[in-house]
Amino acid sequence: MKIQNISYQTNCYLVWNEESKEGFVVDCIHAPFIISAAEKLGVKIRALLVTHGHYDHIMGAADLKETTGAKIYMHKSDIEKIDDGSKNFSPWGRNTVRHFDVDVCVEDGDELNLCGAKVKAMHTPGHSEGEICYIMDDVIFCGDVLFKDSYGRYDNYDGDFNKLKNSIERLFALKGDYRLLCGHDVETSLEHERKSNPILFGL
Repeated sequence: MKIQNISYQTNCYLVWNEESKEGFVVDCIHAPFIISAAEKLGVKIRALLVTHGHYDHIMGAADLKETTGAKIYMHKSDIEKIDDGSKNFSPWGRNTVRHFDVDVCVEDGDELNLCGAKVKAMHTPGHSEGEICYIMDDVIFCGDVLFKDSYGRYDNYDGDFNKLKNSIERLFALKGDYRLLCGHDVETSLEHERKSNPILFGL
């Protein structure tokens, strides 16, 4: 599977099968950027995996679904955020989120077969109650749970530091190393964060 970061304020990832030219997207703030990239590559978008329901990860979801017919996967705990600006923070910067329906409610431990890839869902609340990390081969799409030498905010609606720390400890307990493709900023690795992430030191 190939992965391309379509960065537009938020890191949105286009993942596709080189043989079938079918793919899926992880998070979508601005659908035209992703659709344009997919068209240039000849990729048909079949699904959208949502890591969590904050506006900067879902603002383009409705447009992507309408244009491509992609099925939307999301944890049930964050569905309430779609239509509530006080919970998805869309009023920041005068943004709006158009309503979209979720096709598949993803739960912890679900194994998804998407475009020839096996993707495992891990429920990782703390930044957002319905946050999901998606694990594919040696890659984790970790949304806003972990960043390079940092971690997600928890001082917002349904954020919780203890839940976030527990979620990160679950990630750290995975065997081996993984690329961490974060919701913002640069990618990092699980092994690097196991050694240096400030959450380990209560910072």
